[in-house]
Amino acid sequence: MADTVEMKIYQALLLRCQEFVPPAGVSIVLPGVTFTPTAQSKFVSIEVHFNRSIETDLSLVMDPIRQGFMRTSVMWPKGSAIVNGYDLAGQLRAFFRRGTKLLQADTQVRIDEDPEIGVLVTGETHHNIPVTTRWLCYPQVPA
Repeated sequence: MADTVEMKIYQALLLRCQEFVPPAGVSIVLPGVTFTPTAQSKFVSIEVHFNRSIETDLSLVMDPIRQGFMRTSVMWPKGSAIVNGYDLAGQLRAFFRRGTKLLQADTQVRIDEDPEIGVLVTGETHHNIPVTTRWLCYPQVPA
């Protein structure tokens, strides 16, 4: 049984995340991986989300354009210099800059716009700086 396009998209994005080299003392937390932070932990939490696909072929022969976003949340401890958390968010933004193309098997995931650094959210122990990366996956054109 062949892998689905959704699986290839997910793998492409997570493999790219694993290539990111964070500053010393910062952990990258992939989906489904057990991680128990302390109040002083510095980490980036990753989520991949799929949005509604876009049908472009009236005959319904070709696959739709798949789209979604990836949220990388920079979790920075309260009491630490928040500017360093923003610096890490900027590094993530640059790492997934527009023009990034990820290939997994026969599936290409494209990032056609620069990621956005969101509003600072302050929790009980950490500040959360969300970085949202929008992605697209165009269908393979039949030969």
